[in-house]
Amino acid sequence: MKCPKCNGLMYTECLSDFMLVFDIWKCINCGALIDPTILKNKQELKGKNKTIYSHPVRSVA
Repeated sequence: MKCPKCNGLMYTECLSDFMLVFDIWKCINCGALIDPTILKNKQELKGKNKTIYSHPVRSVA
């Protein structure tokens, strides 16, 4: 799979929370993370004609 952000190579990584274990895609180049929840939210935003930011927003604090 290619990264939608930088077109780099992505690999699967297994992450765990206290009760959940889930797989994500992680980009080797830029570190972007993609999981089913992220994909679902991006598809919903596209349907509403909202702007989807490709770069994370960082706080200034």
